[in-house]
Amino acid sequence: MNTNQKTNGKVEILIAEDSPTQAEKLRHLLEGHGYAVAAAPDGKQALAAARGRKPTLIISDVLMPEMDGFALCREIKGDEQLKDVPVILLTTLSDVRDIMQGLECGADNFIRKPYEERYLLARVDYLLMNRELRKSQKMRMGVEIYLGGQRHFISAEQQQIVDLLISIYEEAVHINEELKLRQRELANSNQSLSGLYRVAEGLNRAVSEREVCEKALEHALELPGVQAGWISLWEKENNAFRTAAVRNLPPALRSEGALEGSCECRRRFLAGELNHVTNILECERLKDAAGDTLGLIHHASVPLGMGERSLGILNLVGAERGLFGDGELETLYGVGHQVGIALERARLHQHLERLVEERTAALTAEVAERKEQEARVIRLNRIYSVLSGINTTIVRVRERQKLFDEACRIAVEHGKFVFAWIGTLDADTRQVTPVAKAGRDDGYLAQINLSAKEDASGNCPLTAQAMIGAKPVICNDIATDEAMKSLRAEALSRGYRSLVVFPLIVEDRPVGVFSLYAPEPNAFDEEEMRLLVEMAGDISFALDHLKKEEQLNYLAYFDALTGLPNRALFWDRLDQRVGSARRDQQAFSVIMLDIERFSAVNETLGRQAGDELLRQFVRRLKQALDETDLLARLADDRFVIATRRGDGGADLAHVLERILSAIQGQAFRVGGSELRVAAKAGVASFPADGEEVEGLYRNAEAALKKAKLSGDRYLFYTPELNARVAEKLALENKLRRALEEQQLVLHYQPKIELKTGRISGLEALMRWNDPDTSLLVPPFEFIPILEETGLILDAGRWALEQAIADSARWKGNRLKVPRIAVNVSPIQLRQKDFVATVERALRGAKDMDGILELEITESLIMQDIETNIQKLRAVRDLGVDVVVDDFGTGYSSLAYIARLPISSLKIDRAFIVNMASKPDDLSIVSTIISLGHSLELKVVAEGVETEEQANLLRLLKCDEFQGYLFSRPVPAEQVESLLQEHKSPSKSLS
Repeated sequence: MNTNQKTNGKVEILIAEDSPTQAEKLRHLLEGHGYAVAAAPDGKQALAAARGRKPTLIISDVLMPEMDGFALCREIKGDEQLKDVPVILLTTLSDVRDIMQGLECGADNFIRKPYEERYLLARVDYLLMNRELRKSQKMRMGVEIYLGGQRHFISAEQQQIVDLLISIYEEAVHINEELKLRQRELANSNQSLSGLYRVAEGLNRAVSEREVCEKALEHALELPGVQAGWISLWEKENNAFRTAAVRNLPPALRSEGALEGSCECRRRFLAGELNHVTNILECERLKDAAGDTLGLIHHASVPLGMGERSLGILNLVGAERGLFGDGELETLYGVGHQVGIALERARLHQHLERLVEERTAALTAEVAERKEQEARVIRLNRIYSVLSGINTTIVRVRERQKLFDEACRIAVEHGKFVFAWIGTLDADTRQVTPVAKAGRDDGYLAQINLSAKEDASGNCPLTAQAMIGAKPVICNDIATDEAMKSLRAEALSRGYRSLVVFPLIVEDRPVGVFSLYAPEPNAFDEEEMRLLVEMAGDISFALDHLKKEEQLNYLAYFDALTGLPNRALFWDRLDQRVGSARRDQQAFSVIMLDIERFSAVNETLGRQAGDELLRQFVRRLKQALDETDLLARLADDRFVIATRRGDGGADLAHVLERILSAIQGQAFRVGGSELRVAAKAGVASFPADGEEVEGLYRNAEAALKKAKLSGDRYLFYTPELNARVAEKLALENKLRRALEEQQLVLHYQPKIELKTGRISGLEALMRWNDPDTSLLVPPFEFIPILEETGLILDAGRWALEQAIADSARWKGNRLKVPRIAVNVSPIQLRQKDFVATVERALRGAKDMDGILELEITESLIMQDIETNIQKLRAVRDLGVDVVVDDFGTGYSSLAYIARLPISSLKIDRAFIVNMASKPDDLSIVSTIISLGHSLELKVVAEGVETEEQANLLRLLKCDEFQGYLFSRPVPAEQVESLLQEHKSPSKSLS
């Protein structure tokens, strides 16, 4: 407990308060009034303090820990020593029960929290002043009180009840005053809201600046506390204020000029300091005005603005000559903001009205002018249409001829010209050639010598003048113009009355003409010519643009020196080739070439010599390539080729040898010097070495780098491919030597008639007697190489000639020689001279009619059926039979089979092998035999190895068979024994 007693006052007040802040505040108040003060933090300690020192007065909070204020008061009033001590309870008096509990516990006074310091001190002084009176009046009395709808009976001392009721009454009066104050504030708020609504409503209806200002003041005076005002607007263009509206001003401010000139609010506005509502405490204008100001000296200045724009000031005078409070100033600021928006809107509205008025006046004048010049406009509209149409064409069209055609068509259809034509000038002959025309020509141009030479006989003078002078030439009346004298009759008969010729200029020189013929005289006045000259200029510009675009497109995709595709175009075409190859499942290769020591040519002989060498180099490359090969230049000395040869075989190697030999086989002649150039190559194939453009390109480049480092003339990207190609090349060389040294031999396999068992034919089969191994090489190991390299043509011719020679030898030995069948390769049949080759082979033989058969596979015949039918008919006319080999494995059309000039069908051995065990194969064999017989063809089964197969074929009425059951293929020497003895060499060999 804290104490602080003043001895001179001899009055000690005990405070019971659990809030240190409230206790300290109350202590400070009482001590400042001269009282001694003691304080306790709760009722229990306060009771102990009171008993120990008996204070003059106790002030206690109601809500406290340990013991509340009611309990403390009850203890004090029940103590004989303390019952005379007055007790003031600090409470909110929020409930009837609080009041009754205070009366019942004997409290002398109530003070409501939060309390006014003045009132609390007055109550303390009153209780202390009446302290002696209370001692002398100890009479107790009972009082019945009706509160909160209930009756309460209170027994207490008379003075205590009086003081308590007075206290309650005073509190009630105080609360009533507060309620009245709040009511007035609420009424003011409602009035403010109503006034703001009226202000907004009035401003929304105002459409002019004056209406905005008048309505703003009219309704601002409806706001609480506002009794007069005026609005000053800032005119930036005049650098001055203008009074826009006034309302209820005192007499002193109504006189002329009273509101003009400078004042504090205007100075603040110009200085940019008036950014919020401000109370002007002593207005110079009111203070210094001459006349009655009604005692007014204050007003509020409200800035009017919109965004960053300051528009003016709204000055409002308050009622009762007072200042506006903070809340009122905020309300006025909102009014000012609304007025600023309304002013800006009104100004915009006025501006738009002015624009509408101006535009309306302009349109009225324009309509009047159009009516006056209606004929001129109709005529010019045609030209505008032509100009617009041609300009649209220029934007859309990218071809010179289409531009010319469209320009002539538009001139006739949209411009209503009778005839229009465009001609181009040959700079060497100076002759103009018509390239496009539209309208009524009827042979007119064919009769004119369109020469750009003015003295040329029979020419059109206007055309010549336009080309020579490089400016338009007009004839506004063909009927009277001497320049058209020679052409007048022809022109007038076609309806031409006036004419204009425009030169088309590109790079400051005429390149052609655009001529227009009108159906009326004087068609080309100054204004129409201005548009037509613009039209001709646009066409000239388009020609220049197309020319430059063609040059740019060429340079963008082609090498300027060699004319070859550059890297960009090659990349695009290679991408297309990749897509096509992927779709068709075909292979192709990319060959990258590099000229060795090319830089030395430039350094030694100069750049010009290097360029000439490159041009010759490209010419040789083109000669070494096929039409389907794609050649491009990548850099100074680097080239790339995309070729359809992509299997990595000897064919591709041949292409490389041909290319490199073309480069190195003969010297280049450059500037009088002979230069020998070598090149290296790297190869990558699709899809083995890459399935994308970038991969192929990169791998070909890697192969080239490796070739340059290794010393090889060319290398394939895949090392295994290099080895395979080397192996194929070695085999190819051996086969070439085999042809030259006659290492190829023919073996023969007999065909046997199933009915008689006699030999009915022989099939010639090629073998290679390899001297390096002393073994016979089977055909499947070397025939594909012969076909791939084209050596099959020589080998095929040899096989035909050798088979006929063997047959002639056997016949010379008085043997009955059956037909000999020779196999034909696809490459042989595709040759244009195939029939001639067969004819030459037969020409040297005597008495060999009907001795030769040609076996051609089913799939080969069907590749180019019409051409092959013609070739095979020609062969048949030579006495040569045609046999379809491997029948059943292709995709023959029965309609074509019936048309083929063939004598036999050979059933593929794949069906014969499993014929006895697979019903499907047996069914196929049976069907083929039936088909062949229905077409009157002989049917031969090949690959027969067992008696069971032979018996089944007899049952199916097959005509002949061929296979190991009778004989393997045997050399020509053993065939004679077979023909003499009719026995199998296989049996004799076993």
